[in-house]
Amino acid sequence: MLQRLWHPLPAPLLREPPVKVVAPAPVPPVPTVSPWSGDLYAGYASNYTCRGIVASHALVGGDNVIPAGVNLNYKLNDANSIVGAASYTSLTSGHELLGEKDVSFHNETNFNLGWKNQDGLLKNLSTTVGWNLIHGGLLGNFAKYDYSGIYGNDSLGRRHAHSVAQEFYLNLNYDVCKNWFAGVTTSYGFQGMTGWWFQPYVGYKATICPATDIVLTAGMSATAGYFDSKSAFMANGSQAWWVKVELPIKVGVENLAVVPFVSFNWAGNGALKANKQFEEGWKPYKNFGVVAGANLVYSF
Repeated sequence: MLQRLWHPLPAPLLREPPVKVVAPAPVPPVPTVSPWSGDLYAGYASNYTCRGIVASHALVGGDNVIPAGVNLNYKLNDANSIVGAASYTSLTSGHELLGEKDVSFHNETNFNLGWKNQDGLLKNLSTTVGWNLIHGGLLGNFAKYDYSGIYGNDSLGRRHAHSVAQEFYLNLNYDVCKNWFAGVTTSYGFQGMTGWWFQPYVGYKATICPATDIVLTAGMSATAGYFDSKSAFMANGSQAWWVKVELPIKVGVENLAVVPFVSFNWAGNGALKANKQFEEGWKPYKNFGVVAGANLVYSF
């Protein structure tokens, strides 16, 4: 008898639960940081000044000035930047030089370009090396005019056809602590006028309130080998001493500030020697001058 073979029914196939694919969370794009930064400014000052020296009304035939300019910084890396600036200072009246209608005291134009390093030589020390071109203003007039004959034959000669001075400069600025800083700018003139300028300074900065800061700076300027016989009444040595107070105030627009300022300026030995050569009312510089004004500054 044939034995019936019994085969159990196959068990139902076991199915694994479907795999749920989870899409990765989108990665927010990294914001692009521009290597460019700087500021634009324009304003008003009650007197023309040059490295602390305050020009008298007799020297330039006027007092008030309107400065405007731009400062630029191109960041190469965390330590190094290319820096540049351009500025124009316009006298609002006058432009004659020592009362001579045919001799002009030009508005001042300034260009500079340099390389800046942060912390390379010393922590908290910034080092800037660069080139500076000045047209007009006090340094431009020193370059253009020859004052050596002004006493003998009452004539004003010319050194050069244009009122242009060029120089190389080195600035060292050290952040002593959170609020205090100190530094010096050393310049060597190689065109128009040759010789040295030194401008040491010390300063304090702090926040008064969320919208207002204060910056207090004291400094001086001095020359060596800069003035010669053609400068006649100028002498090397200290040229000016000053104390300046600035109050940057943030306004409603982002990155915009109003910066009122006042400086107290004393003439140094070189400028005082020039004043001694002139009668009262014709002195080219102020023995003591208070310069006040304000700038509107947009930072980016």
